[in-house]
Amino acid sequence: MNPLIVQLTHRPFPEVANAIRSSVDQITVAWDDAVRKAMPQMRHLTFDELKDSTPQILICMADALASDDPEVIHELMERAPAQGLSRFRLKLDVVEVMQEDRLLRSITVQHVEAFLDRPLGSVESASLHTVIDVMLQRSVIAMVEQQKSQLRVAAETELKFLSFLSHDLNNNLNSVTMTLQMHGLDLKRAGGFAEAEESLATAEQMIHNTVAGMRRMLDHERLRKLGRGSTVLPVDLHALAAEIVSQFRQEATAKGVSLEIEIRPGAVIESDPQLLSLVLQNLVGNGVKYSSRGRVRVGFANETHQESAMIWVSDNGPGIAPENTGNIFDAFKRGDKHGQQGLGLGLAIASEAAQFLGANLTVESQLRIGTTFRLTLPRSSALNENPVQDFAAGV
Repeated sequence: MNPLIVQLTHRPFPEVANAIRSSVDQITVAWDDAVRKAMPQMRHLTFDELKDSTPQILICMADALASDDPEVIHELMERAPAQGLSRFRLKLDVVEVMQEDRLLRSITVQHVEAFLDRPLGSVESASLHTVIDVMLQRSVIAMVEQQKSQLRVAAETELKFLSFLSHDLNNNLNSVTMTLQMHGLDLKRAGGFAEAEESLATAEQMIHNTVAGMRRMLDHERLRKLGRGSTVLPVDLHALAAEIVSQFRQEATAKGVSLEIEIRPGAVIESDPQLLSLVLQNLVGNGVKYSSRGRVRVGFANETHQESAMIWVSDNGPGIAPENTGNIFDAFKRGDKHGQQGLGLGLAIASEAAQFLGANLTVESQLRIGTTFRLTLPRSSALNENPVQDFAAGV
């Protein structure tokens, strides 16, 4: 029960209740006039539009003050009209609704005291203001909930549009990539067109970067706007890691970078497979993207004496400058680009997905040596207790 309602249960206030009931019309008219003077933007409304459910609200307030039954008071509060919904339809904002409410409070107190021909006692005043607080809170809460619902629908609609757009662009760009690859093979067979072959390879890489950027943007918007909780399932970590690294095998091979999985087959953790995949996709992709030598490794540490399970991704890339590690997980902040294109969203997506997992994502890096990202999962995530750091499989 609303804690404010509890304050009304000790005894009824029939005189105050009667004063409100007898003054409903006068309060409504005075409030209408005060609102039009204080809020010029409301002057175009008719009297009926502006007053809306104000008389009914006042009657519910009087009924609540007349009762000493907590259940009756609670029912009256729940049944009272929430004027915020009509204010939302009139495109008012929360500040304007609160301004209306302050005027109604002041005018109600004035008319009650005028009807009683005396100032309200301290207990009467506290109870009256409590009733007004509860009623007016309902208006603001109703408006905010309606705004949240509208924003949620808008976000879902926008995500659907982005998904359809991304799907169409991805299909078309894949067709263009296949055409470029065919022309590249023709040029290679013909011989003597090394410069043209290089131009086609550059165009293909640009398309690859564009598709990857679209995917990251869509993932970022999905996490940022909709949010979600984790769906916890047993996850075969070795199989998941193998699936992830296979996505980057061609790019890594072309750069002379090896991909290795240091996770024992059969290692299982309890986590959300989609979110975990999203984290690893971005961490492994980040390692391959910025590495031009050495290895990108994916490992798992789950010692029995530890209180958590940890997945790590390590590379031999250029490293991250100390001044950039503090904001490396912020969207659109990329630090040193090292000649690479992109939006700076990959690590932000990984960090957001980690938060939904209840995990902690950290980075340790040294310039010209490499970078290691560690995803520390809650202890409850671990189902396999075997140490795995000594197992390594090249991919």
